[in-house]
Amino acid sequence: MVMRKAVTVDQLAEALEQQCSMPMVRIGDALMAMGYVTEAELDDALRQQHDERGVPLGELLVRNGVVTPQELQTALARKMGYPMVDLKAFPFDRDAVDRLPYQVAMRRSVVPLMLRGGRLVVALDNPGRRDALDEIEFVTQMKVVPVLADPQEVSPAIERAYERPDLNAWIQAEELQSVTAPSATRPDALDARELLATLEQQDSLDAPPETEEAQIAQSDNSLVRLINKMILDAQTQSVSDIHIECPGNREKVRVRFRKDGHLKAYLELPYTYRSAVIARLKIMCDLDISERRKPQDGKIAFSKFSTGSKLELRLATIPTQNNLEDAVLRLLSSARPQPLEQLGFSAANLDGLKSVMKRPYGMVLCVGPTGSGKTTTLHSALSFINTPDRKIWTAEDPVEITQSGLRQVQVNPRIDWTFAKALRAFLRADPDVIMVGEIRDQETAQTAIEASLTGHLVLSTLHTNSAAETVTRLLDMGMDPFNFADSLLGVLAQRLVRRLCPKCLQSRPATEAEVDELAEDWLHVWPDADHRPAKADLLADWTARHAQDGRLHFHHAPGCSACDHTGFKGRAALHELLTVTRTIKRQIQTGARAEEILNSAMAEGLRTLRQDGIEKVLDGVTTIEEVRAGSNG
Repeated sequence: MVMRKAVTVDQLAEALEQQCSMPMVRIGDALMAMGYVTEAELDDALRQQHDERGVPLGELLVRNGVVTPQELQTALARKMGYPMVDLKAFPFDRDAVDRLPYQVAMRRSVVPLMLRGGRLVVALDNPGRRDALDEIEFVTQMKVVPVLADPQEVSPAIERAYERPDLNAWIQAEELQSVTAPSATRPDALDARELLATLEQQDSLDAPPETEEAQIAQSDNSLVRLINKMILDAQTQSVSDIHIECPGNREKVRVRFRKDGHLKAYLELPYTYRSAVIARLKIMCDLDISERRKPQDGKIAFSKFSTGSKLELRLATIPTQNNLEDAVLRLLSSARPQPLEQLGFSAANLDGLKSVMKRPYGMVLCVGPTGSGKTTTLHSALSFINTPDRKIWTAEDPVEITQSGLRQVQVNPRIDWTFAKALRAFLRADPDVIMVGEIRDQETAQTAIEASLTGHLVLSTLHTNSAAETVTRLLDMGMDPFNFADSLLGVLAQRLVRRLCPKCLQSRPATEAEVDELAEDWLHVWPDADHRPAKADLLADWTARHAQDGRLHFHHAPGCSACDHTGFKGRAALHELLTVTRTIKRQIQTGARAEEILNSAMAEGLRTLRQDGIEKVLDGVTTIEEVRAGSNG
């Protein structure tokens, strides 16, 4: 029976009973027993399968040309007992067909045949495709029994079983594409909207309004795939945050991406999906889906939901009016830290930062608003001194970047495992270097200063606007001026601005008025007119360092397909490095104002965020508008 194709329900039922009585055999053993593969070929395929998790062994062997599809099916039938079905003659059970949506059947190349003992019998070319079977089980909420079919017969059989209901479904999808998003030509957005169309087609259109959201929460795997596709699209487009906004009444759920610091629309969903989407995200990071009254946050290891992806995300849910919730997903980089030389530092700032990082003890602070790249910079600085002879501890919330050689700790305020307590624990673990993710309170600041004074190099971040203001901010928190002055080595302030697209970057000679305006802007930042350099000297220095053919140039990018016609692609950092000299140390000890500290630091070589940005404008990295928006002085 296992070799003869079943053409009736009774024949298939008999074959399935015979399969139940057969001993379990692995596909590799079955192929070896029939002489289709050698042991060496099987070992090679198993090693490859270890690297390509989720790919069935039989599919790998066929793809590598070790066995033919016919040989694989023969082994599945003879040695493993899978029944063969003649799809040209088999009578399809309408109840079974109604259980499985047409779109899923077509996408997975699976034919629903019949219901047997509360299970759904389906035909496909390879029963080892576990991902397809898992999705069908999720969609139908039934156990699935796979049987074999000729690959050439599957698609025609699906068309015949469903009597082509696909026409209306694809019309709905096309209409949805024209309404939900302006960029209908983008393949990635098109895929997401097709998934949305599949979801809408599967929902009952005549369901009472009060039950719509509950029904959608129990919908098929298309909702899961839609959320996965949204996350993968965000990763592909180098997005930093995904915003999911659920307004009240019957307004649509809006999904927006933050890319290069700016939000842009990605997709809109019907209001009936808001509870299901938020609940799915909570499930992905093991949060309480019934709790809507207070914010929750968690972390998603996306590798659990997408094979081969190393992406990690941080989820924050925020309660809104009408017992609804919004969600924000932050995409966390799990890549290795970049070398300091690749972070866009000016030569003077790079030399200054390397100099303070080489000191054996003291405190180095990186300051700026949320999302300005502080953690990235600190990890790059750590990689500069990460050598086998140093013990480096980090306390972070969350751990975003990993590198070998560091001992990294995730703090958890909910169990009273704070930055301050982690820092005190590190001091008992014989550290050389300590990084504290953020100084949030007086206790953490005081402990960090004590650690830096007792022979440790301490790195941390703070939310302040400039390097000089950081000093006065910590003094206002109650730090002892003398201890603080002795411990502080340097403060690096930074901002991120949009980078001009290198694909469509254009340059032209700058006019005299444009150069004069830039020079006035650069000189205006200087707080002390007595120490301000002459404009002629500044222009001579610019010409020596930035001129092309003896002339300064202005740069712009009109936009192209590589940058979505925005003219910008990626981001660049503006830096302001204050290194603590004897003069600065005396001012800290005497409680000088931020303006006085800035004046002394500029006289000793500091360049503000605005001044660093203007230099990057001359280099064609960004525009003066971006610099003015991103810097405050």
